[in-house]
Amino acid sequence: MAKSPKDKPEKSKAADTKGQNSNALIASKLRGYYDTIIDEGTPSHLIDLLERLHEAELKAKK
Repeated sequence: MAKSPKDKPEKSKAADTKGQNSNALIASKLRGYYDTIIDEGTPSHLIDLLERLHEAELKAKK
């Protein structure tokens, strides 16, 4: 006999709350990592490289 979708066991509220807490913790950690990276800024050697690449593109278009 085939089971219908109604026969599936439903998640308990405790399991749902635990999942939400886990997601909130992961989101918080990721946000912290992202903020740390943003605060570090862009290294000067990378900015110099980007400027040289931009200049080379402008010269190539002429």
